[in-house]
Amino acid sequence: MTGIAAAEGERTPMVGGALTYGESGDHQAAQVGGELDLVWWAGRLGVGAEAAARRAIDDDSARSLALAGSLRVLVADWLWPSLLEPRDVEVGVELQLIGERTWWNRDTSSDAFGVGVAFRMRGGSDWDLSSLLAESRLFVRVMRSTGAPSDIVARVADAMPAATSGAMLAQPDHAVSVMVGLGAAFGAGTRSYLDRFRLHMFDHAGE
Repeated sequence: MTGIAAAEGERTPMVGGALTYGESGDHQAAQVGGELDLVWWAGRLGVGAEAAARRAIDDDSARSLALAGSLRVLVADWLWPSLLEPRDVEVGVELQLIGERTWWNRDTSSDAFGVGVAFRMRGGSDWDLSSLLAESRLFVRVMRSTGAPSDIVARVADAMPAATSGAMLAQPDHAVSVMVGLGAAFGAGTRSYLDRFRLHMFDHAGE
């Protein structure tokens, strides 16, 4: 560990995308999808806006579109030597609060709220005059839906015996799901912030 980083160097919002995989708590409704997000940072606090499209793995007709907002806090960050180049990268851990509105097949909708944790790794450009920030991300979210059951749950219930499916539909319409995502984000940083990512190959040339 070469030093402590400070998350106060974003000059523009961070624009990113991710591929996601999610499962319901009963492991009956697996989904894959993609999402785009835009995050504004002020120090260690961030506000994000997100849009996502998802589909069930075993049923191509069960699809959803979602819009979400999130509050993010960078709780830990540090500089770490890169494994591939003589430079440092910034490793960070974020905690997130998320609110999401989902439209299933555009005819039914549900709301969900949850928490998440994200692990990110940032670096700069090879060109010294560039202000580019590049970030890779791995995140996990746990969401609880408070709306009506989705088409996926309804189809699973229809495929079960009448007594069992009736009991499922009679339960309170709350569902817990877990989502894992892998993505990248890009933005512009201030000169002082980007200096921490510069190459070190000439640092000791004169010694």
